[in-house]
Amino acid sequence: MKSVENQQRNGFEGPLALKLWSKGAFCVVVAASLSLSVNTARAQTKTITVSPGVKTIAVTTWYTNKASSCTTSLGLPSHTITIPPLYGVLSFATSTGIVPGCPAGSPALPNIVTSYTWTGGTSGATSDFFRVVYTAPGLSDVANVTVELAGLPPDVFKVNYYSNNVVGAPDGTLRIDNPGLTYGNLCAMVYVFDQDQQMSECCGCVETHNGLRTLSVRRDLTSNPLTGVVSKNGVIKIVSTAVNGACDPTSSFSPTANLRAWVTHVGNPVGSAYPITETESSDSTLGTTESSNLQAQCAFVQILGSGQGRCSCGTGD
Repeated sequence: MKSVENQQRNGFEGPLALKLWSKGAFCVVVAASLSLSVNTARAQTKTITVSPGVKTIAVTTWYTNKASSCTTSLGLPSHTITIPPLYGVLSFATSTGIVPGCPAGSPALPNIVTSYTWTGGTSGATSDFFRVVYTAPGLSDVANVTVELAGLPPDVFKVNYYSNNVVGAPDGTLRIDNPGLTYGNLCAMVYVFDQDQQMSECCGCVETHNGLRTLSVRRDLTSNPLTGVVSKNGVIKIVSTAVNGACDPTSSFSPTANLRAWVTHVGNPVGSAYPITETESSDSTLGTTESSNLQAQCAFVQILGSGQGRCSCGTGD
């Protein structure tokens, strides 16, 4: 089938046409003489990348007079969602703009903007799909859209461990600094796990620009476990996020670089002495599933614990 540009160059004049555009890419032109049945072979097929909770334009649909498509509009098409998304919601709005591909100075014509917002929560899914049929007098067309969940940004997930958290041994220390990439406050979402993989405590701590926060492994991170059993060895995970109110580790957050953290490690005793070492927390990749699971597990711990399972933020800013 000829494009609008080819039809105009060859002097083709006809009735109405429906043009589907997305981010300026030409899609399909369907002449009014065609039947109303949806032809999936000529459907628009595309993939969009989204972030959780962020509205993203999925399809822009224009309805114009084909013979003068850059200057005249005859209205907007109707739309029907024939395959709804599983992990997000669609929204439709009208707008105006110059039809992509038209010369500068062309008038702004009305269009329908179809947007998608991911609401998958803790589903663990990383992709979605939906289909929308657009219909105008004498014609129709279809948009098949695959949705991919964007990966979380780097330098937001720090992992370390604590060891020999026992009576008679020295206390371990977690230190967190906000070096100031964003030149503002960040949240350190802290999740403490026992060596058997169970989350025992979690909390969120404000980290000011250039501030140093110091937390005791014994007093701040392991003294209030969900089960009442203090962990001797385990893992400390920290997610660096934008401030979400009270730095709530159970609710949706926006991972934001670039907190730094160090932990002292209490080694196995040599005679009566425990050797002490300190390492910087390792930078790891925070997946969307891990991010959702940390929030969900923390919420479960704090609800079930009725006060148990909440760590504290130590001292400093």
